[in-house]
Amino acid sequence: MGRVLIVGAGIAGLLAAHELRDNGHEVVVVDKGHQPGGRLATRRVGDATFDTGAQFLTVRDPRVGRHLDAWLASGFAREWFRGSPDQPPPQDDGDHPRYRGAPAMRSIAERLAASLLLHLGTRVLGVDVTDGRWRLRLLDREDRPLPVLTGDALLLTPPVPQTRALLADVRLSARTAATLGAIRFDPCLTVLARPDGPTALPPRGAIRLATEPVAWLTDNLVTGASPIPAVTAHATAAFSRARWDAPDAEVARDLLAAAAPHLGTSATGLYVHRWRYAAPIGPPPGADDGIDPDAPVLLDHVEGAPLAVAGDGLTAGRVEGAARSGLAAADALHTALRG
Repeated sequence: MGRVLIVGAGIAGLLAAHELRDNGHEVVVVDKGHQPGGRLATRRVGDATFDTGAQFLTVRDPRVGRHLDAWLASGFAREWFRGSPDQPPPQDDGDHPRYRGAPAMRSIAERLAASLLLHLGTRVLGVDVTDGRWRLRLLDREDRPLPVLTGDALLLTPPVPQTRALLADVRLSARTAATLGAIRFDPCLTVLARPDGPTALPPRGAIRLATEPVAWLTDNLVTGASPIPAVTAHATAAFSRARWDAPDAEVARDLLAAAAPHLGTSATGLYVHRWRYAAPIGPPPGADDGIDPDAPVLLDHVEGAPLAVAGDGLTAGRVEGAARSGLAAADALHTALRG
């Protein structure tokens, strides 16, 4: 068995950590964020709480489903709706359920992270291989150097463009370099807002839109994430690209003005979050790239040291895609470390 270093405490990294630890490996997880979760992100602003990233997850894969069953049984996940959030239940009883964290999306990540060796607020300055072992050069929250972490294997789960940057000085195989180089993402601008009156959102508290510039609206009071009304507004990819560098106040003003007819009230912007790598563009890598769609992980060896890359960039996106990729990465590294 070996020591595995994992960069990223989103769902892919956290599930991989549990699987590897359960198989007898020592696991250390590093994340630059102050909280675990990645896109399972929740933020407090004053008395309000907002789910700022993924709003729900679906599960079709049996292996991910077994994890979901445990989360449901433990009470930190629950079914939210089936089908579309703005359709009444009689019309969608047969549709696939959508689940969310309870009370908030980050609850799932917090529960998974609680029993792991996790270094938060820790930025990876660079990675390399020395004497057949991976080394992570780290900085703390004040950009002060931290002791180097070493391990027998490395798993990278950040968005692929960030993974490419970390591996800039590492000699990868041509297949790995080409696959990573081909993956692109759409951005998403997210506005967190306080509604100026009761919202007119459907009873489930959310609506998916097909018109510019608003892609999704949630009232976090209705979902149970917030004790007071708190609206999360996700912009479309087109609006996000066009307005990426605009001032926060301008982004919030224009997005909330477009959202007002759907909310049934105006809203005051409190915070703008920029998801630079919100969703992978195009089909996921397939068998032609050396990636099994049923086991979406990229595995390489650098000077004999195993390297795995996982995350939703290797699938069709979504929380479940990242989860599947993390589990596949754990399998691949366990096999590689057993020799």
